Amino acid sequence: MVNCKSCNSLYKSLNVVEVMLQITSVASIGVVAIMKHGTMSVAKRNSMVVLAVLSFALSRWLAHYIHKNFRYHDYDHAFD
Repeated sequence: MVNCKSCNSLYKSLNVVEVMLQITSVASIGVVAIMKHGTMSVAKRNSMVVLAVLSFALSRWLAHYIHKNFRYHDYDHAFD
């Protein structure tokens, strides 16, 4: 994988997406925590919490996918 240019760029891109999802999760929880109850509607607050949970779950799934497909190999990538 290290020598494969397309795999290496995909690996880097997926890591960036994983970090962005984690930042989105923390930021949306932070926005909900900072906002006063009167300034944000209940629907917006709930949708921000759902966004945070989905972002976190997707980042965990992506981390597992990256580990399974890029970091842990029991075969030689050069023979694919």
